[in-house]
Amino acid sequence: MVVLISEQTEEKINLLIQAMFNHNRSWDRFIAVAQVDWSMDNFVGIFHDGLAHLYPLLGDFLGDILLRYNIAPKYYETKRDTRTYSGMLDFFEINLNEHIETYELIKLAIQTAIDNGDLNVETDLKQFLRIWNKFMNQSILLRDKAQVYGEGNKAMFDGFAEQFYSLENEYEMLTGNKHKED
Repeated sequence: MVVLISEQTEEKINLLIQAMFNHNRSWDRFIAVAQVDWSMDNFVGIFHDGLAHLYPLLGDFLGDILLRYNIAPKYYETKRDTRTYSGMLDFFEINLNEHIETYELIKLAIQTAIDNGDLNVETDLKQFLRIWNKFMNQSILLRDKAQVYGEGNKAMFDGFAEQFYSLENEYEMLTGNKHKED
């Protein structure tokens, strides 16, 4: 059997796939808390479909890298998520830290590809990094807006949520549809 990707690089991509599904789980949990505990229905309507549902598609994007080289992606277990949050800023800080961890994993995957001579995969992962940078920006923006509005102004934060959404292009790229605001 011809091996087109090193086992080390393949493993890093599988870990990135797992990270995408963990991000989806984290966001689905927060969306539920935001809706049930804080009645943030507008925010939920925008970010559930417009962000939480994009993470599995990012996982598919990564899986497609492996499939191009005739390697079946592995789907590792995702973390159980029963977290509670002291407020929206608590979640957005955690979310940003989780995104930074994933950013570091992407950089490690790129370096692993370089070290193992997986040049085409390196290029694919750098393309993925450019996409991930937009998700990092969204995470930073939400954290910053939560700081500005504060816990006492969740209703105002909720009311202006569509103005905080910055992934329209990535939504269209990943889903093939334009993002719609309800």
